[in-house]
Amino acid sequence: MGARKRNVNTGENLVKQDLITRDELQQAKDAEADTGTPWYKQLIKQQKVSFSAIEDMLKYEFHSKATRAVDTSLGETLVQMGVLSPETLDEVLAIQKKKGRLLGSLLLDSGYATGVDIAKAFSAQHDLPYVPMKKTRSSAEALEAIPQSVAVKNEFIPISLTGDRLDVLITSPQALGRLEGAGVMLGKRIHASITDCADIKKELIKRYGKLSGDKTPTVDNSRPVRKIVDITETIEVSELIDNSKVMENEDVSNVDELEIEDEQESARFEDIAQAASGSSVIQMVSTIIEGAVNSGATDIHLDPQEPEMRVRYRIDGVLHDIMSIPEDLEAAVISRIKIIAELDITDTRHPQDGHIGMEVGEHEFDVRVASLPTYLGERIVLRLLDQTSVLSGIRDLGLEKEDEKQFANIIEQPYGMILVTGPTGSGKTTSLYAALNQKNVMTDSIVTLEDPVEYQLSGINQVQIDNDIDLTFANTLRAALRQDIDVLLVGEIRDSETARIAIRAAMTGHLVFSTLHTNDAPEAISTLRNMDVPAYLISSALTAVIGQRLIRTICENCRAGFKPSASLLKSLSLPASTKKLFRGNGCDECYHTGNRGRTGIFEILEITEPIRKLINEEAGPDKIMKAAKLKTMAMRCRQKVKSGSINPEEFLRVIRT
Repeated sequence: MGARKRNVNTGENLVKQDLITRDELQQAKDAEADTGTPWYKQLIKQQKVSFSAIEDMLKYEFHSKATRAVDTSLGETLVQMGVLSPETLDEVLAIQKKKGRLLGSLLLDSGYATGVDIAKAFSAQHDLPYVPMKKTRSSAEALEAIPQSVAVKNEFIPISLTGDRLDVLITSPQALGRLEGAGVMLGKRIHASITDCADIKKELIKRYGKLSGDKTPTVDNSRPVRKIVDITETIEVSELIDNSKVMENEDVSNVDELEIEDEQESARFEDIAQAASGSSVIQMVSTIIEGAVNSGATDIHLDPQEPEMRVRYRIDGVLHDIMSIPEDLEAAVISRIKIIAELDITDTRHPQDGHIGMEVGEHEFDVRVASLPTYLGERIVLRLLDQTSVLSGIRDLGLEKEDEKQFANIIEQPYGMILVTGPTGSGKTTSLYAALNQKNVMTDSIVTLEDPVEYQLSGINQVQIDNDIDLTFANTLRAALRQDIDVLLVGEIRDSETARIAIRAAMTGHLVFSTLHTNDAPEAISTLRNMDVPAYLISSALTAVIGQRLIRTICENCRAGFKPSASLLKSLSLPASTKKLFRGNGCDECYHTGNRGRTGIFEILEITEPIRKLINEEAGPDKIMKAAKLKTMAMRCRQKVKSGSINPEEFLRVIRT
């Protein structure tokens, strides 16, 4: 939404901060006009600027609207304070127009104003208290709670911590935009004061250098189900490196040379493991994971880039840049995550999968960890599964009333196949679990086959698929059919063999739930045909297909109406007479996105007798949809736009028109 209304001066802040020249900015924009590649991506590729600098610029320009006219009002404020004369201000503004630098930098270089003068002007201009840095100490609690790299990256000095309130010092109002993201990650209410500091990084190094003593929390192994890891736990380096490990298939003639290389490699990993056990790295990893929990993120991405690693949270289905990890800490942070996920830190050339069982506050999480070797280093993705938030039933899914009633009737069928379709991340597994929770575990025999088992459901037998030991969906499904099962959940139908067995299970008295990766409900029938399942089997076994998506809802705190344009109404297929729609303006509650939370949109294709006949005739999806009078996801989503629960841009992002 904001990106479509970019200010024509986008990128000028990079020039004013002396990160690039105006010529470099113009060259990148000219190249964008020729190639279509965004100008900022070209600057990143040329290593002129970092992801962090671009992220800060976007936050500054799109969210910190109050700071966009800093230069002019700063000069006027200094005149009002008696620091500058109007004539001097005009002279400096003329120089600034030529050089494109920040007004404050020019004033400092020319000696017309001091750092204290400018800080006090910022204080008056933005209604922030001014605090002299030299008279303000940082408490040990504040420094221990905030990783040094987070403070350096976001350019603030932690001062005090009271409950969830963190008081910090900043040197520029531009840092206000960065504090929003830092507050999300840290789970703190950040209150800023302006101060004067020539080198904030140097000051942070000095303050953090005075910290002494390491915390060594203990591991909670009290739960019998699985190990619960304390993410702040320290681990002995000797436990991480097996020095007796030698290279496989080594040439006897090169034993000495290989032993030397092996010793060097082992020493390198010992150094990395030692760094990973350091308090600063432990604290950083703990902060990243706990920050994701506090912000309601479902995934954490650690992407190796030049010159630093990016950390992003997926919140409500959209990735947000949160922080960056300095290059010298990348290996230690990755190793720390691999250690607590019980992965091999010495193997950096193969993908690995692991998990972390952990508790944050009153919530218990199973964190799935997946590593992937890339050209620039290992990429880590953590998926956060809140074990305490499993849905109680289908009422929590966001179905329309009539759809909810129809879905409930379908679930009560004694046998047949119910498919849930949609792309990755559309909530298919959540819907299946909600459906299973409608079944009576006291009287029904329920088994699930999953890869992986995401949530533990009481009273239900869950099987973890493992292809490495030939425990495939097809093999396990055959065995499950000899287990006197009433309800069977097959995590995903991936091949024709699994599809045929599942369909035969549905035809022999079992109620089978499963998922398919298709764009909508009618396409599921075509997909089964493409898996060489005969039409007569599909028509006999299939009970219903539910297509679904997850879509972000408008933040109630900043929801506001607006008059839609004719072109917008046309793209939404809404009547031209529509006078009012809604969107979120962005606020602290929704991290200035305008959206908060997600809901499902659904289409339910029930296989009635007329539809069975069309399937037998191998009719196409369009004909089936028309005969079923299907209320599509687009129709349901359009209803939510009209009712004001989602914004129009979200419709266009998610729904194929």
